[in-house]
Amino acid sequence: MTSSDRPFRPEDTVFLAYLVGISLFVTLFHKGVERWWIYVLVHSVAAGLLVLALRSVPWEGHRLLRFFRYWYIPLFLVLFYEQIDAFILGMHGRYLDSLIVDLEMALFSVNPSVWMEGFANPILNEIMKIAYNSYYWTGPLLGISLYRARDYIAFRRMLFSVSLAFYLSYLGFILFPVEGPRYYLSHLYKGPLDGYLVTALQDFIMEHGDIHGGCMPSSHVAVALVVLLLAWTYRRKWAWWMTPLVILLSVSTVYNRYHYASDVIAGAALGYFCFWWGKKVYEKQ
Repeated sequence: MTSSDRPFRPEDTVFLAYLVGISLFVTLFHKGVERWWIYVLVHSVAAGLLVLALRSVPWEGHRLLRFFRYWYIPLFLVLFYEQIDAFILGMHGRYLDSLIVDLEMALFSVNPSVWMEGFANPILNEIMKIAYNSYYWTGPLLGISLYRARDYIAFRRMLFSVSLAFYLSYLGFILFPVEGPRYYLSHLYKGPLDGYLVTALQDFIMEHGDIHGGCMPSSHVAVALVVLLLAWTYRRKWAWWMTPLVILLSVSTVYNRYHYASDVIAGAALGYFCFWWGKKVYEKQ
């Protein structure tokens, strides 16, 4: 039996571990969480249904089933990301921004995002929002390219590493909840970062699709780095133009006031770790 024929693949295990882990966490730390049992129920039932489906559904028997077998993880990422907002303060009951701000003031003598505001202008703002927005389409493009080429091991390695980066980021949000500079340091900024079309689009996404407190580590940086390193591995021509984009994305997370510099460093470390672990796991597949 090949690794693709087994009911449970490494990427499935990561997803199941996340569902079970969140169920346990919310059970243990639910003070102040309204209807906390609903989240436990949803994650537990999802884990049970996933185990049942992976064991019983003939995934290779139909093209659409096979497609869903490979793509179900990214399809559910957004759903479970949004749910974290409800129980992110379950452990601490408060945000811990003051600890990061004190650390960065000791290191830099300034708040990096406040210092960067001195360079702000509509054109640079737009460039930074474009760089930040690239996070939403570079990963899917690489995944589609690998899947269409039927490079399934590479695609599954991407699923594993990206999912691991997301879920460990989610764990970080819960263990160390941080609002981010745009909330905690809002009184220090002179005004909004005005731009053009992409600026308006990104502001809308952050206003309606972002969670409050998901900053440490930066999942944007972690996932973007994973995708970049995988591009260097499987799509080298892509990697040449993605590299400056990911560098700019990392800077933009602070410039746009979404993250502290510490979040970016932690996100980069996490991204490299997830890429490395994926390489180790899929060398054996």
